[in-house]
Amino acid sequence: MQDKKVISNFYEAFKVGDYKKMVSIYSPKVKFQDPTFGELNYEEVKAMWTMLVSTRETSKFEVNFTVEEKNERIVVIWKATYLFSPNKRRVVNIVTSKMETENGLIIKHVDSFNFKRWAKQAVGFAGALFGNAKWFQNKVKSGAREKLFAYMEQTKAV
Repeated sequence: MQDKKVISNFYEAFKVGDYKKMVSIYSPKVKFQDPTFGELNYEEVKAMWTMLVSTRETSKFEVNFTVEEKNERIVVIWKATYLFSPNKRRVVNIVTSKMETENGLIIKHVDSFNFKRWAKQAVGFAGALFGNAKWFQNKVKSGAREKLFAYMEQTKAV
């Protein structure tokens, strides 16, 4: 199926760190959502992937994925292993992505994962203790969005 191929190409690009190819697979009308950044539009999701992939420690990053078709939707289960800055904590995050395509481009991308498990690995004790609390999740999301918007502002000036 064409949709499955498009999405496999996205994750293959992710795996090798080709953020330019990744963002080229998104439609300008894409709707993106995940627990860390919340809802992002086209420009924001392109900047997010560029920021995350271009600044990662390549030797410490690994992605594995499987792409399945379920109920006329594409579902990707992927596992990312990486060092989370600034404290360089090792994180193994298992993510489920539900995606839709149109005309060979991704128009919907919704990621979900166990936030508390991720926070415990990425943040440590505070993440283990408060990872399920909405205020903590909102604080992490707010920080991630601030970092993203600062990155967008900084790269716009370059």
